[in-house]
Amino acid sequence: MCEGKARREVTAALLSDLVLITGISGSGKSIALHALEDAGYFCVDNLPPELLRSFLKIEQGHADAPRGRIAVAVDVRSAGSLPYLARLLEQLKGEGVHIRSIFLDASTDALVRRYSETRRPHPLTQRQPGTSLQRALIEAIDLERELLADLRDTSIVVDTSH
Repeated sequence: MCEGKARREVTAALLSDLVLITGISGSGKSIALHALEDAGYFCVDNLPPELLRSFLKIEQGHADAPRGRIAVAVDVRSAGSLPYLARLLEQLKGEGVHIRSIFLDASTDALVRRYSETRRPHPLTQRQPGTSLQRALIEAIDLERELLADLRDTSIVVDTSH
């Protein structure tokens, strides 16, 4: 059996529903993942994109109780792998995996407010000498929007500003 056909057969049988949650840091990905978990999805946060296909194969191996509903959150912490993710998602769709990609976004003002309330650093914040924390945060948010633009373009976008 050729490798491509075997891959299609294995992947198509993996699961009935894969939800990919992505978006801007601070937009509510963890909350969305918890809601999906409450709805019966098996959820994984911050799975490196290189491991997605292997993870799906492992899930198929649960012959006694396969989990057909899976949600995976991917964010900018995997920035170096994001180009790989877009290509992988297209391959998986071509192999019959039903993927719903949801991109959570919020206004920059809402994100700055959320970060000031939680006092957690943005994963891309690199404060330069003489730069305010707020300016460094806004620059990190802008950079993140650039890095995630391709995923946003191919997803259902949900604005969580309000």
